[in-house]
Amino acid sequence: MNDITIVTAFFDIGRGDWTPDKGLPHYLQRTTKTYMDRFAFMAKLENPMVVYTSKEFAGDVKLLRQDRPTDILTIDFEESFKELKEAVTKVQQDSNYQSKINPTQVRNPEYWNADYVVVNALKSSFVTKAIQNQLVKTDLVAWLDFGYCRDKTTLNGVTKWQYPFDKDKIHLFNIKDFVPNTFIVDVIANNDVHMTGPCIVAGKDMWPTLEALVYHSITELLKNNLIDDDQTLLLMSYLSKPELFELHKVSENDWFVAFKEYNDN
Repeated sequence: MNDITIVTAFFDIGRGDWTPDKGLPHYLQRTTKTYMDRFAFMAKLENPMVVYTSKEFAGDVKLLRQDRPTDILTIDFEESFKELKEAVTKVQQDSNYQSKINPTQVRNPEYWNADYVVVNALKSSFVTKAIQNQLVKTDLVAWLDFGYCRDKTTLNGVTKWQYPFDKDKIHLFNIKDFVPNTFIVDVIANNDVHMTGPCIVAGKDMWPTLEALVYHSITELLKNNLIDDDQTLLLMSYLSKPELFELHKVSENDWFVAFKEYNDN
């Protein structure tokens, strides 16, 4: 079967306040309305969907999904992931870590905002939890970022997303190949992106494996007084067990091609 269950999540981590007057690039600012407007496009898909969010947004998600098959799970983000956030914050505030980062990259949130790192690091955990709670009935499961559909053109006219991804592989979408002997610390320092994070697809049985690989990756980073977002965590996961993955090359200028290039319809 080519049917795909979509898992996503939204928590307000304060991006509405990431404004240029605070010395941040204008493109980092996204209000909760921005996210809801973008999710409204993806919400039209007939695919089964599992959405993690905080209590105050559950009603908005329900309204946008209407009667389409949806499980909405509410979480107190601040309390649920407090320990991980503290560990990430400790590294981000460490002067030795800060000194490693390329000065042209320091305004990117993975270097200073723990909430941003945590919510991105947990993508595979959210999916695995949905599977363990028997909320997934399809062989294939995809993580899609809540704001994946920047506008309606991202959907490419699709009403139900289906594609014959190999269910025995973890599918990542990369913008370039890894050069052997590249140091991960240099990848982190220069925001050197290889794997994109907005879309990840795998067979239902492969998601716990990805969760374990991501957990190992973030543990190794923290142990070495380093941290980064999901792009580097996915790269490290791939490098540790490349035989478990299938890579799909996407353009550096357009990461959001799932419904255009990987679609049965």
